[in-house]
Amino acid sequence: MAYKEEHLAYILEDLEQKPRDIIAIVGPTCTGKTDLSLALAQELKLPIINADSRLIFAEMNIGTAKPSDAELGLIQHCLINIKKPNEQYSAGAYRDDFDICLKELGGRAIVVGGTGLYLRSALDNLDMPDIGRDIELREELKAMELDVLTKMLDQFDPQAREDVDMKNKVRVIRAIEIVKLSGKPLSQNRSKKTENRYDAAYYGLNFKNRKTLYDLINKRVIKMINKGLIHEVEALVEKYGVTDTLMGTIGYKEMIGYLQGHYSITEGRKMIQKKTRVYAKRQMTWFNQNPNLRWLYHD
Repeated sequence: MAYKEEHLAYILEDLEQKPRDIIAIVGPTCTGKTDLSLALAQELKLPIINADSRLIFAEMNIGTAKPSDAELGLIQHCLINIKKPNEQYSAGAYRDDFDICLKELGGRAIVVGGTGLYLRSALDNLDMPDIGRDIELREELKAMELDVLTKMLDQFDPQAREDVDMKNKVRVIRAIEIVKLSGKPLSQNRSKKTENRYDAAYYGLNFKNRKTLYDLINKRVIKMINKGLIHEVEALVEKYGVTDTLMGTIGYKEMIGYLQGHYSITEGRKMIQKKTRVYAKRQMTWFNQNPNLRWLYHD
């Protein structure tokens, strides 16, 4: 989606009044963050650091709406395509990589993405749990049905529903793993320290009418399928197998289900659209917790 000139002008004027070394362009999916950040980066001659958890992974392009090679070539980008789809990644790892990347870039950058947990971990000083993975426990949990897992998480940590996508089996398993290994609720594992790690300017993109956003999401999913999402998922499964990363990503999980014959392509498409709309709502919940964020609205 094309950015609005008035949004770019507002940000440039605001930064002229109060310059910042880190400028964060955030918001739910499908709101034009990529286009605005590219225009801003070229105006300010600053590199871009990705803050979208799915763009971390190479070869996952269509289903993540990853910027094109041409767009990536316009300006220096960091933390895109640094992991394979059969590798693990976390908010804690992102924070460490962010620090290294920002230092290499000279301490100034535009941070762009919609993964609130990553942004809060790297910029706002959300204290992430240093908890590893219990392979035996994870395999035991994988064998259980999702409804059993959600009941288990509710029993261990009733408040976890506020932070976890309870329809995403991979995320539910990780939440149970953190709670069981730490012996503490998820909220206590993700506590906010007093001072932010960096002084960033936050600008959020959104729509005045949520229905407009949902309509764009529905259309984007259709475009992804038409561009070859099924073939992309098929190739990734053939190369890497059905990995936790693929199963934990909206669009890829549903297309795997379609390829396995569990439902039709139409049903799969509707599932992706619905889950993406729910995800967008959860993104807004994350970003609305930031009192320093200024929303810029599309009509």
